[in-house]
Amino acid sequence: MPERTPFFQSSVFKILVYLLGIMLLASLLAPWLYSGGKHVVAEGWLKGTWLGGLHGSMERAKFSRFFNRSVLLSALVLLWPALKWLNAGKARGETSPAGSRNGTLLRAFQLSPNPWWWGHLLGGFVLAAGTLLLLGGFYVSEGWYQWRDAGKSLASILLGALGTGLAVGLLEEFVFRGALQVVVSKLLRPRTLFVVIAAFFAVVHFFNPPQGLEAKEVTATTGLWMVGQIFGHFFSQFASPGFLLAEFAVLFAIGLVLGYTRMKTGSLWLGTGLHAGWVFGVKTFSPLTERAFAPAEMMPWLGDTLRVGAVSCLVVLFTGLILWLWLRKRYGDPFAETP
Repeated sequence: MPERTPFFQSSVFKILVYLLGIMLLASLLAPWLYSGGKHVVAEGWLKGTWLGGLHGSMERAKFSRFFNRSVLLSALVLLWPALKWLNAGKARGETSPAGSRNGTLLRAFQLSPNPWWWGHLLGGFVLAAGTLLLLGGFYVSEGWYQWRDAGKSLASILLGALGTGLAVGLLEEFVFRGALQVVVSKLLRPRTLFVVIAAFFAVVHFFNPPQGLEAKEVTATTGLWMVGQIFGHFFSQFASPGFLLAEFAVLFAIGLVLGYTRMKTGSLWLGTGLHAGWVFGVKTFSPLTERAFAPAEMMPWLGDTLRVGAVSCLVVLFTGLILWLWLRKRYGDPFAETP
């Protein structure tokens, strides 16, 4: 009978330390990111450049927005130490993976080379953005949303949405379907892993402060205060069935689709394109339109943005069906056990 690993040496303990480390580092990093971002805005270093959309985003962003980005940045910073600690991507008894640096990185994340990466990236983007914007156009034609003056040019909106979509898609796919997936794969079988990562992806997006809550003054300890507010608000959101249908279900469906593409193709490129396309669709539609109904009238079917609503969930699942039909005879079994 194999010797049982002590809890403080187990993968579960190491993953918990990694997650707690992310929250601690994010809470310490967020005030500095906020101050730095606002300084860049005040100096106007990005204004009038191709990064003008980022200037506008930082100008409008409140502390909570900077905190959210610091969480992703912290996950990225702590990623490699966590992978080394967990011995991820190595066979039992192996001290260091062989091969080139690129091969080592792919092996560490349990990924395969993808010669069609550009096609997957572009195809995923067009499919996700196209279906979501078609849904938005349908909403406008039905009078549920109406056009409004965005206060800036369409080109500026499109460039900002494209930049945000690519940045969020690359970062979140690297963190969730890359780092987190390879870490948790040490504990779970592929089918269970598929569902757990999708659920975690959805849940993490609701670690937000209560609506309208913002720090009156940002100091070095504001990040720690924000963590307390977020945890206090988090569990209350799941008491509403409407919330589960309108918001959580959409993100869970997105997580399932992205997880399937990662496990089917052995690559992050298709998922990155899809993720970027969905973000692009939301970021393009939202500043150009406003809802023409009271929330209680249409919930849980429609919400404030294309990211909310049971109809959006159905569109995401339809996108997943298209991908399944396209990929089902390509590649191998997405849920095959790895040796």
